[in-house]
Amino acid sequence: MNIKIKITSWEYTFDHNPETGAMELRDTKKVGLVQKAVEYAKAETSALLQKVPLPIIEARKAACDSCESCVKKGDEEWYCKSCGCPQWERSRMQVKWEMPAAHCPLSKWPGVDSNNASS
Repeated sequence: MNIKIKITSWEYTFDHNPETGAMELRDTKKVGLVQKAVEYAKAETSALLQKVPLPIIEARKAACDSCESCVKKGDEEWYCKSCGCPQWERSRMQVKWEMPAAHCPLSKWPGVDSNNASS
């Protein structure tokens, strides 16, 4: 199984053996500005087309709450140090948790099942 993790401007791909738990680094590449812009546009658009179910939002929040990359400025301003986004209104974690296509760069969030999400 392949696992991709994005940290700031870098993407790491690992081969994971579920039987042994071993992970081997397969590829490292710098993520370009165009790719980041495309990912941002997909995340913003996904929030217009689909809602994230409350249990998924709560699971994402719990993952961020215990993450060493989460910077908390009060209850309403949480930011991620690993995603590479600037700290502005649309990059607050409270906004990203509600974007179906948004993802955790450290692969700590559960995904959104489009069959169970409401429109």
